[in-house]
Amino acid sequence: MDINGASAIVTGGASGIGAASARRLAGRGAVVVIADLQEDRGRQLADELGGAFAKVDVTNTEDIVNAVEMAKSMGPVRVLVNSAGIGWAQRTVGKDGSYDSAANLEAFK
Repeated sequence: MDINGASAIVTGGASGIGAASARRLAGRGAVVVIADLQEDRGRQLADELGGAFAKVDVTNTEDIVNAVEMAKSMGPVRVLVNSAGIGWAQRTVGKDGSYDSAANLEAFK
């Protein structure tokens, strides 16, 4: 796939899988918008890659629209990587074989 000169948006692009995806896309010629809440890391990576940073909370429609408009101004939008989110490592299935014991939400009350 030729993405040279196209724009890409990577949500959660300031770290982890998102940052790795942004680096790979930029390496293939895309202009990348790092869309993340982490401003310092996001701006630093955008500068490193020759892209742009947009502060985005993916639950906020206005933030998303702003990131899309930014990407459109940089070239045709051809790639979107959805990598935003916060989670934790845990078992999918409990030791007893049930799903309930692995994801006991009572701990969050």
